[in-house]
Amino acid sequence: MRRIRNRLVRAVFRAATRLFRDTLLADPNVPALRRWVARMESALAHDEPGATMRRVGLAQCEATWFEVAGAQPGQVILYLHGGAFVFETPRLHGAFLIRLAREYGMCALMPHYRLAPEHPFPAAADDALASYRWLLAQGIEGSRIVVAGDSAGGNLALGLLQRLRHDGLPMPACALAMSPLTDATFSGDSLRRNDGLDPMFSASGLHKLAPLYLRDASQRAWPLASPLFGDLDGLPPTLLTVGSSELLLDDSVRYALRCRGAELQVWHDMPHVFPLFEFLPQAQQARKGMCRFIADALAAQPPPPALPDGAAHPDATVGTPPGHPHPQQGDIDGTEVQRAD
Repeated sequence: MRRIRNRLVRAVFRAATRLFRDTLLADPNVPALRRWVARMESALAHDEPGATMRRVGLAQCEATWFEVAGAQPGQVILYLHGGAFVFETPRLHGAFLIRLAREYGMCALMPHYRLAPEHPFPAAADDALASYRWLLAQGIEGSRIVVAGDSAGGNLALGLLQRLRHDGLPMPACALAMSPLTDATFSGDSLRRNDGLDPMFSASGLHKLAPLYLRDASQRAWPLASPLFGDLDGLPPTLLTVGSSELLLDDSVRYALRCRGAELQVWHDMPHVFPLFEFLPQAQQARKGMCRFIADALAAQPPPPALPDGAAHPDATVGTPPGHPHPQQGDIDGTEVQRAD
């Protein structure tokens, strides 16, 4: 029965991704696209056992805290979901996050960052930083945090690393980025080479989505919008996972070439953010590899000090962490733009 269900889901997935690509190409109407994405999520996603969830308040958005049964105290995954900065699929991303956190034994935080076009750049990046500050305010050591994200969330995760270093905040143990957007100028050759091969996006569709988040074209080369063009020295170990037929393949390849601490895994003919889709055997293999990467990164960290009482169980009413005021909108000049040669 499970095999039959997986085959049906794969068939729905293939048809849905191509329909999304064609719909986006025809008309990037945000309300209509959001309704379509919600329908696709209801067809593909399912609730995952093994965690209790609660809402917590951040400065400008809310987040979901995942309390995973048997999790090791004080170790947390900060997960930044994908969705082109415009969509949110909390059941799909939440299920993947529970599987990842449960397999390693960590709790997790997933912010519901503000979406474009209602909240353009740098709102989502500001919310990512506020989420990390919130974890630190709960007594979680930076060295026990794993920052992860997919697609647009991968962009936010990699941008967050540079921002943390600039602000002098404790760095996470490691980062995971699945099919990340690292170059918002779309200068990678795979955008042309894989156009028509990528089942989820077309090059024209990506160009139509970009102004919804980055209204000012001059912002696209800024490191907070395009982490590839920032200073990549001194960042924590980073695992990049991408499919060979993706438009954004070269975003990961070029980032890995520039960042010494990056490890690149290119999976043959896998779709965009494929680790989220549990019905793919490669998704399960990729997740296990992520857990090994996390284990190695955490093992390399010094043992954490004892946590204060309640530090691993955030209060659902907490807002802005004490002593960590929310950064002003537009605080994005901390990293000099450096283009790859």
